[in-house]
Amino acid sequence: MTAAEQDEVVDYDFDEAWRERKAARVAPRIRLLGKVYTLPNSLPAKLILFAVSARRAGRVASEEVNAEEAFDMLAALLGESNLRDLLDRGLEIDDLPDLLGTCQRVYQERQSGNGSAPATTGANGSTPSA
Repeated sequence: MTAAEQDEVVDYDFDEAWRERKAARVAPRIRLLGKVYTLPNSLPAKLILFAVSARRAGRVASEEVNAEEAFDMLAALLGESNLRDLLDRGLEIDDLPDLLGTCQRVYQERQSGNGSAPATTGANGSTPSA
């Protein structure tokens, strides 16, 4: 964005409004294979749009996603470099539905106000951060 575009008068500045809203949020954190990962402040739109697209195409929720779709969805949550690291350290295919579903629940619980405190179930406070 050029300086002229930044100074241009607009009726509503989404960039500023979103910046303020995101600054007020605490991003969810998860522990996975011994490391703590900070997720995006909110569920990535890519995941929601994928679900809508799949439903419109007649796919049922229980239908498995292909490997490319799973990689894209997890990369949207964790970042591609973190995902590659997890795959190198032994993330298993059977863990993917649990990972995606649980992350989605974390966001839903935060949105409904039930997930403001970090969960410690199964967590070890001495596990290093990524």
